[in-house]
Amino acid sequence: MKKSGKTPLLRARNIEKKLGIKRIYIKLEGANPSGSKFDRVAQRIVNSAIALNYNSLVAEGSKPYLKSIAYFCKIKALPLKVVQYKNEKWKAKFFKKDEIVDFTHLNKTKGHKNTISFADKENAYLAIEAVNNRSLSEAAFSEISKEIIEKIKYPADSVYFHSDYDFYYNSIYNRYLNDYIENSNPLPKLFPTHFVKDKYYYEKSDEIVVEENELSEAYSLLTKLEHLKLKRKDATAFAAFLDNHKKGLVSKGNHVIILDSAKTRIDIRRLENFSEVSKEKLVEYVDFYLDRYSDPINDTIDALNNAMKDGFILIATREEIVDGVCIVVNMGFDNFIPTYHLAYIGTNPHSKGRGLGTELIEYAIDLADGKISLHVDLDNYRAKKLYEKMGFKHVYNRMIFQNEE
Repeated sequence: MKKSGKTPLLRARNIEKKLGIKRIYIKLEGANPSGSKFDRVAQRIVNSAIALNYNSLVAEGSKPYLKSIAYFCKIKALPLKVVQYKNEKWKAKFFKKDEIVDFTHLNKTKGHKNTISFADKENAYLAIEAVNNRSLSEAAFSEISKEIIEKIKYPADSVYFHSDYDFYYNSIYNRYLNDYIENSNPLPKLFPTHFVKDKYYYEKSDEIVVEENELSEAYSLLTKLEHLKLKRKDATAFAAFLDNHKKGLVSKGNHVIILDSAKTRIDIRRLENFSEVSKEKLVEYVDFYLDRYSDPINDTIDALNNAMKDGFILIATREEIVDGVCIVVNMGFDNFIPTYHLAYIGTNPHSKGRGLGTELIEYAIDLADGKISLHVDLDNYRAKKLYEKMGFKHVYNRMIFQNEE
C-alpha cells in the first residue's frame, strides 16, 4: 500500500525563468494515493477507527474527502457508509448502492444530527469532514509544511495554499512556528486562498479578486511550462501568487505554492519485481539513456540485483512509455558512508529539459530518507551544479584500482 504524504516538492524552474523569480517550489498533493491532500487525513481516520476496534465507518463530506476515505477503507477492509442528503445525487455515481445511506428526503443540518444519530445506531466510527477528528486533521496537514521545511535549503518567504477551513491554516502556521522556535528560522508570510464563485480572496484579510484571465494564465503556466496535471480550479493558490507578483508584492526570495490535487504528468513508481519490467529491458534503458556513461552489462545486472533486493528501482512513464530509470543500490552501511548509492539514472533524450531527472532524484532522496550518495564526472560541471542545488556536497573523489594485465 502506498502511504499518504512525502509528496514531491518541485522547483518550477521554467516559471522562475519566465517571471524572473529566484525560487518557486510547488508542493504536489495530487501525488497522494487517491490524488489529493485529504489522503493524509483519511489514512489517520481509518487507522484510528481500526485501532479503536470499530467495525465500520460513517462518512460525510466533499467529493475529494470521501474519495480519500473510501480508498483507505478499501485498503483496510473497513466497511464504509456514506450519507446522502437532498441535492447530493453525485454521491450515487461514486459509491455502491450498499455503501449509501439514503437520506435524500432530508436536508443536511448544520449540526449533522442525522449523520451522528445513524453512526451511533450502527456503533460506527464517525468521520464528518471539518466537524470531528479535527486533531487528526491538524496533525495530518501539519506534515505538509514539515515536509517543505525539511526539503528546501533556505527558509520560505511566502507560502500560498487553498484553505478549506480555519484549522488547515492553523496546521500550516503552527508547524512553521515550531521551526521558528526550534531553529530560529523566520516565519514565512502565509497566503490562504478560497474559491468563492468567480472570486478568490485571502482569509483574514481584505478580499483580493483574481480575474478570470489570471486564473487561466496560472493554469496554463502550470500545465504547459511545468507539465503538471490538475483541475483548473486547483490553480487557485498559484493564481493568487501571480496576482501578487503583478502588483510587485513578491520578493526575490523563496516561495512555495501548495496545490491540493496537482501532480506531474510523468508517473514515477517503484518496481516491486522484474515481472513489471524485465531485467533485460532495464539494461537496455540504462545503456541507451546513459550512452557514454553506461557500464558493462554484467556491472549493470549486478546493480539491478542489489537494487531489487536491498535498494530500489524507479521508473518514470509517460502514457505507458518509459521515459526514465533510476537504480539505487544499498551499500550495507548505516553511518560510515550513506546507506544508499544512486548507481544509474537516465532519461529519454526526447524528454530532456522537462526536469525528469530531477524528479527521479528527489523521489529517490525521499525513499532513502536523505541517506544517499552519487557519482559525477569531475568535468561534468552542469550536473555538479544541479546536484549541489539539490543538497549534494562534493566530499571526495573516487579512485578505483585497475589491475593492468
